[in-house]
Amino acid sequence: MNPDSILFALQEQNNFRSLPSLQHSGVFVYENQHKLLNLASNDYLGLNVNSAFKEQFLTSVRSQDMLFSSSSSRLLSGNFDIYEICESTLSSLYNRQALLFNSGYHANIACIQALCKIPSTFFVIDRFVHASVIDGLRLGKARFKSFTHNNMQELEQILDENTKKFENIIVVSEGVFSMEGDFAPLQEIVALKKKFKNMRIYLDEAHSVGIVGKGGLGLAAHLQFVESVDFLLLTFGKAIASVGACMLCSTKMKDFFINCARSLIFSTALPPINIAFSHFVFTKLDSFDKEREYVSRLSAYIKQSLQKKGYEVLGENHILSILCGENAQALALASQLKERGIFAPAIKEPSVPKRTARVRFSLHSALSEEHIESILKAFV
Repeated sequence: MNPDSILFALQEQNNFRSLPSLQHSGVFVYENQHKLLNLASNDYLGLNVNSAFKEQFLTSVRSQDMLFSSSSSRLLSGNFDIYEICESTLSSLYNRQALLFNSGYHANIACIQALCKIPSTFFVIDRFVHASVIDGLRLGKARFKSFTHNNMQELEQILDENTKKFENIIVVSEGVFSMEGDFAPLQEIVALKKKFKNMRIYLDEAHSVGIVGKGGLGLAAHLQFVESVDFLLLTFGKAIASVGACMLCSTKMKDFFINCARSLIFSTALPPINIAFSHFVFTKLDSFDKEREYVSRLSAYIKQSLQKKGYEVLGENHILSILCGENAQALALASQLKERGIFAPAIKEPSVPKRTARVRFSLHSALSEEHIESILKAFV
């Protein structure tokens, strides 16, 4: 086995990856003893660096939840009561049945693959959906077609061409897209569902739960479309500052996933302490509206300031991407920023399409005015 040719090709394309060696200190990271403001964290509400919040959790957590392993899958002996407590809380918040998974990747790959088992099912996906959706489709040997990002005219055309061919058509999109930083046109997607009666909606809210809308329940809740979304995926490793994920769906589909979602069936469940923290965050989520509003304001300010400097900037809220073009150009900008105290690694092909390499900022509420000015000063 010799991977040399593959590794060499990646190096030639400026696409070779390596793991950074970092030490974390609040909103900063240290790389080779060089202090850098961290703009590569998805801790949008700053909960991971909020010592008082973490202390509040630790003083309230139940002793039976202070376990660092479940030691089993949930279908065997790993179904501690904190899982059901957390699912019950999420079900109450969204008025849907909740089912926990170990991560957003585990949830997407397993739920999509499971849905592929249902006869006469066809998927229509936004071209920019997460890799875990693509992997689930491939594992499930799905019949699917993609549409240009957020292009509702193209989506409607695909639906029109296939609605009579299949019993079920599942449209997959995201609440906030992780690379473009923009919102799904959910109102228009829901309108199409009313037109095409066999259409279902699968919405990945990984980058919107916690940070979008009053109460932080995500885009679907903010627009009052939760009832219209058949499969609503939340992940906990970003704004929730925890680990894990949750699928919100009907009672029948929850039973289906329990029986057919392989990553749930064949994985050791997350430690109870992690589930307890996720539950704790959701019970406090509505108290962070000021932080959400602050992130939205500072995002608009940074975007406008960079555009005035001549940069092309994507993003509508807490994720901003400075477009560079080729991988080498994105690497050069990331290096320039690092020299000036900003940690924002380049995002390269194939994570994004060819000639759209970029530097991405994940903004969060722990950033001060001084931090913001240091970001802007790092650009020529």
